[in-house]
Amino acid sequence: MRPKLIGALLCLLCSMAVASDMTHEETVVRTAYAKFSFASEEGVIGRLAFEANGGTPLSRYAGMTADQRFAAARVSFVLSNFVVGDIGEILDRRAIDLITPSVGEYVLEGSIGIGEIREPGLAAHWGTLDASWQEPHQLGGAEEGRIALQNIKVDDLYRLQWQRPRPKDIWQRYASYSVTVTFQGRSRGPYKALFIFGRDDKGNEIVEVQDATVPGLFGALYEHLFPDALVLSHLRKYPVVTNWLKAHQVSGPSCSVGQGDVCCDLVRLTCGPGSQDVAAGLSRPWPDPSSPMPPMTNILAPNPDGSAPHGMPYGWVAPKQPE
Repeated sequence: MRPKLIGALLCLLCSMAVASDMTHEETVVRTAYAKFSFASEEGVIGRLAFEANGGTPLSRYAGMTADQRFAAARVSFVLSNFVVGDIGEILDRRAIDLITPSVGEYVLEGSIGIGEIREPGLAAHWGTLDASWQEPHQLGGAEEGRIALQNIKVDDLYRLQWQRPRPKDIWQRYASYSVTVTFQGRSRGPYKALFIFGRDDKGNEIVEVQDATVPGLFGALYEHLFPDALVLSHLRKYPVVTNWLKAHQVSGPSCSVGQGDVCCDLVRLTCGPGSQDVAAGLSRPWPDPSSPMPPMTNILAPNPDGSAPHGMPYGWVAPKQPE
C-alpha cells in the first residue's frame, strides 16, 4: 500500500474514532458549523447550475471562474476546548465569560435562501447560504456596549431573547467551546461560544445557539441541504453539476440513507450529499413531459422561534426537456 493511501486511511480511521466518542451536544455543535460551511459552497453550485440553464450571472461574479467562486464561498472553522455539562453549572456565570461579544468586531452573517426548480411533474428545492462579513450592531459606542454586557448572566439570556421568563427546566444541558473562523482572507478567534440544550413541554429537543460572531448557525443546522434539484431535474445533465456531485458525494457511517440530508465529517467539519442518495436520485427516470407543471412553492427558511423567514426562495422554471 502506498504511503499516501496509508496516511489517508489512518486519518479516516482517526476521524471515525474521535467522532464516535463525541457527546450528543458536541455532535450537534459540530454539525451546525459543518452544515454552515457546506451551505455556503452549495449556494455557488446552485447559481452555476442556474447559469448553465441560461440564467444571468450576478454582477459580483463578473470575471470569476467557477473555482474562484467556490474558493470565495469557503468558510473554515476550527472548534476546540469543549466543555459539556448540566445547565445549572453555568446559570450564575457571566455570559461574557462563555460567549465572546461581537461589539466592535466584524460578524459573519449567513443569509439563508431557497433554491427551487420546476419542470413538468417535478418541483425540487434545497437550502443555500450567502455568507458575508458585516459590521456588527453597536450598543451605543463599542466601549459602552462592552460595559453593558459585563453583568448579564447566562440565566438572563432567555428573557433577553424571548422577552418572557424562562420556563422551568426548559434548559438542561450546555456545550461551551472555542471557535476560529476564516472566510475570504479574514479570521476571527479563538473566541468563545455556547449551545444550550433542553426539552419543550412536548418533550421535543430545543437548541439555542449563542455564537455572536456567526449568527446564522441555527438556520444552517436545521435547513434541508440535500441538492434535490441537482439530482432529480434536468440540471443533472450539465457538466458543472455532474462534476460537483462526483467530487462532493460522500459515504460512510455519517450518512442516513433516504433521509434527504447531507452527511458530515464532524472532525474535518465538512459535508456532502450521500453517495447512495445521489445514485438513487440519478437513477430515477425523467418526468413525463406531459405531466402538469407544479406551482411555485413558497418555501421559507424558519427563524428559531418559527416567526418571519430569513429569505425568499429563488427558482428556475424549466419547460425544456432532456435531450
